[in-house]
Amino acid sequence: MSEKKATVQEELSRWRRHLHRYPELSFKEFETTKFIIEELKQMPGVKVEFGREKIGLSTGVIATVGEGDGPVIGLRADIDALPIKETTNVSYQSCHEGVMHACGHDGHTAMLLGAVQVLATINQQTPLSGKVKCIFQPAEETEDDHGKSGAQYMIEAGVLSDVEAVVALHLDPELSVGKVKLCEGLAMANVDTFTAIIRGTGGHGAYPDQTADPIWLTSILLPTLYSLCNRRLSPLEPSVLSIGMIKGGAQTNVIPDSVKLKGTMRTYSEEARQQLEKELRTAIATVDSLGGTTELHVHKGEPALYNNPAVTSILREAIKHRYPTTKCLNKPYGMGGEDFSHMTKQIPGAMLFLGAKKVDKICHLHQPTFDIDERALEIGTQILVHTVLTSFAKGGLSYGT
Repeated sequence: MSEKKATVQEELSRWRRHLHRYPELSFKEFETTKFIIEELKQMPGVKVEFGREKIGLSTGVIATVGEGDGPVIGLRADIDALPIKETTNVSYQSCHEGVMHACGHDGHTAMLLGAVQVLATINQQTPLSGKVKCIFQPAEETEDDHGKSGAQYMIEAGVLSDVEAVVALHLDPELSVGKVKLCEGLAMANVDTFTAIIRGTGGHGAYPDQTADPIWLTSILLPTLYSLCNRRLSPLEPSVLSIGMIKGGAQTNVIPDSVKLKGTMRTYSEEARQQLEKELRTAIATVDSLGGTTELHVHKGEPALYNNPAVTSILREAIKHRYPTTKCLNKPYGMGGEDFSHMTKQIPGAMLFLGAKKVDKICHLHQPTFDIDERALEIGTQILVHTVLTSFAKGGLSYGT
């Protein structure tokens, strides 16, 4: 008696749960990469490439399906996890203490594996008119000591040099299965980070008048920083400034000589990005007039995610064709950032957010309770597949700007 062949949904769940059980942090996705390669090698007619020469990093994989002369369409999934201790208590909970797939990258990877498998089967039956370049990208969540994330290394390695357009999906644990978020234009934020050092002279806690107290200086500065977006930028410009770390002092009776602040700035437009940095620098400098000195470092991170209108239109058409009852919410995705934006800055592309909310469960991205309704995985896989087929059907399409 022959063994029953696994359904697409069963394979997707198997892949996702294996990846969820064995998560790996950015730039360290070695076993994840091996697993992806092993699964891809079982799929007919798939060209598999990996290694620093091809990827720009030691982790990550590229799988190409088809040999047609038509357009080369890119599909991208991220493969890294986060430094979070999981508390879901599911049977496939993370085996790696303090590391968790809390942003759905396990699901993204599973959906892309599914798309490769389906497209490879189609290509065996009727050769595709173009090529599909499936990009399993490492290090989306974190930049390295050089200030670069995985997308930047892949771009520098030439991964997109022959790609006409690129598409990605992101699971959304707050949106019900059967719904998607998809909008043209700016959809996610610029991400900039800053480190500020407020220096004083320090001294005895009983004699603050003999010091330039950096904690007092910081307490005066904080309300100004938190008001910048509301009072110095236009209310029509989405913007956020948040402090994520304040560090200073070690004892109850010693005023320290410095305080360190770390924070993030999120904006949509380039104009707001530049203005918020300018206002930050002006605000920090006010400490000098109160007897302290300052040092400020700003790091420009991911640019805002821009969804090309023509690529977005193809995504809409593919969704309508495959899942005509899907509710498509035409609105931006929030103030989060995505290093996929580096890719869409190079070539036309688009990302959609895919509803994956578990019934009767409230959870959010980057939380220890994060989980998804796995029914979303097959929906995402089919959306990727039909986006490719729709693109090929429109061979020679000009994606515009």
